[in-house]
Amino acid sequence: MARKRLLVIVNMQASRASIAVGPAIGALADEGYDVDLRHSDDRESMNDLIRRGCEGAEAIVVGGGDGTISSALPGLLDCGLPLGILPFGTANDLALTLGIPDDPVDAARTIAHGMPRPIDVARANDVPFVNVASVGISVKVAQRQDVERKRQWRALSYVLTTLEVLGEADRFRATVDCGDRREEVEAYQIAVGNGVHYGGGMIVSESARIDDGMLDLYAIETLSLTDLLTLAPAIRSGTLGRYTDVSVFRGSSATIETERPMPVNTDGEVTTQTPVTFTVDRQALPVLVPAEG
Repeated sequence: MARKRLLVIVNMQASRASIAVGPAIGALADEGYDVDLRHSDDRESMNDLIRRGCEGAEAIVVGGGDGTISSALPGLLDCGLPLGILPFGTANDLALTLGIPDDPVDAARTIAHGMPRPIDVARANDVPFVNVASVGISVKVAQRQDVERKRQWRALSYVLTTLEVLGEADRFRATVDCGDRREEVEAYQIAVGNGVHYGGGMIVSESARIDDGMLDLYAIETLSLTDLLTLAPAIRSGTLGRYTDVSVFRGSSATIETERPMPVNTDGEVTTQTPVTFTVDRQALPVLVPAEG
């Protein structure tokens, strides 16, 4: 009987790729797959590899972090095949949201024995993403991160970098249009969540789901070390809406306008700028997740 083929794209710059790729590929081969392994850390070449290599594959496997998966979305959506995730990155928030194991061998077994679950894909000015987009201090954090820091500190690198850039944070005026509300805010950070987790396990909102067709948005209007310490438990648990200095919104689309163009971070990479319109492609991407029971 012919072996089933998997197209596997690995970003070797991902923080755990060099030590995790061997065991993961070995586990896939042990499960009976013919593994077509390709390497790419560039958005354009990654999507070209996916589009050219997806024919005849049972699924497309991406090895990397959330930024790698986000970069691969155009090709994944074009091909329409299930996505298998090997969580080789720093935070691996999408894997966390979907219950995909962090261990590379266990993640490979999930690809072999899991079930496809359709998830939403959001867009920021037509740039697709899966977890969170943001404007403000998180952009500085994304720009300050580097490969070595991510490899050394993994998810903690986001916390350390946030503390570093805290003194550089600028408050900005923005108009937020989401759901049935249009409001003016003065914020240090505005985040728009499609998924549940971001930034190494933080929760966008306690109501967030990755397959409900909805966006969860918050704007933090005060920011100091004291504020961060106060808000930290709520940021981890998704309960920011209980604080008076945080505005929360929920809707199937959203628009953010600022007085001047500002960079927008999607899944850890700066990809567009304001004004930015967010939409949702509901349940557009099937992902292989652990089978129930």
